[in-house]
Amino acid sequence: MSIDQIAGIRVGVKNLVANCLETGRGQTVLLLNGRSDIEPELVGLIEDAIREQGGTPYSLWIDPLPRDISGIPRMIGNAINAADKLLLNVNLNRVLLLDHLQGNGMLDLVRVNNRLRTPDRFSTEHAQFHWGLVMAMARQLEEITASASEYTITTPRGTSVHGRVVSGSEVADAFFAQDANIGRTERVFPGEVYSPVGSGDANGTIVFDHPGLADKDPWDIPLVLQVKDNFLTDVEWREETSRTETDDWGVQTIWSRDQFVGLLKTNAERYGQDAAYTVDSWHGGMHPKAVIRPGQLSETKTMHFHIGRVADTLSAYMINQTVSLDGKVLFENGNLSLLDDPEIQELAQEFGQQI
Repeated sequence: MSIDQIAGIRVGVKNLVANCLETGRGQTVLLLNGRSDIEPELVGLIEDAIREQGGTPYSLWIDPLPRDISGIPRMIGNAINAADKLLLNVNLNRVLLLDHLQGNGMLDLVRVNNRLRTPDRFSTEHAQFHWGLVMAMARQLEEITASASEYTITTPRGTSVHGRVVSGSEVADAFFAQDANIGRTERVFPGEVYSPVGSGDANGTIVFDHPGLADKDPWDIPLVLQVKDNFLTDVEWREETSRTETDDWGVQTIWSRDQFVGLLKTNAERYGQDAAYTVDSWHGGMHPKAVIRPGQLSETKTMHFHIGRVADTLSAYMINQTVSLDGKVLFENGNLSLLDDPEIQELAQEFGQQI
């Protein structure tokens, strides 16, 4: 890399280390690096940035973990327990990590899932957009959704759902609980999703039209989910083949009707039918500089419903959504209307950002 390229990458790396991870003087930071997930040269730049902030980096390189493991391996768990902060440069099962942290009384450990694993991605506007402003926007969205009574969501592929906004979503409480202040202990770099919006009395059709993973195109033939009284009543798809993918948290994405229905039945046997088939909540991306491509979790044109009021919730993804709360448009064809809000514009000026 040239000197200019390295300089651009360092801007994004500093945003990760100083603004998202919030590394402080004297803190130890564990970098959990997947051998096939991130380039060593990039890890070196991140370690340098941690030292510049007064912290001490410790890198642990690991091979892919088996999918059938029941817990975090002891060696990795001990390293996590000894760290002040955790940076994940690896695809690690999210549920296993949360179970480990809860079991060791460490749910307040600041941990960042770094979704950018190559140097070139750190030189983009997405990586360099101040993470603090992303969080400020997330809080604005949470205030807006918390005060709403009804929602309507439509997409060009055929989604059309209307329901009530409710609080106390079990999925939200279990997996997306927010700190009392603007900071979160569980963070995603460089973008964020807004907190799940609880659903009640939902009726209509959810068109599950793409796999929800970065760099993946929408399906030609989507899954069509029918919802009545906030309950999933039917799943339609004409495609015969079955494929799966796994996201950065180890969460499986469904590529066939049979597999989707199979996992629903598994949840029903484990948690009961009412819990497994309930439409729990919905949310999506909100980063104004995310690269516009289907499936990137932080970009504004992506959202999903959580099917199942259970820990093993299933996600039904869609793109180019129009979301209205009490008749007021929040997203239009995937574009976030909040970006035109005077408060957000003022905040952007304070952070020196253009949105």
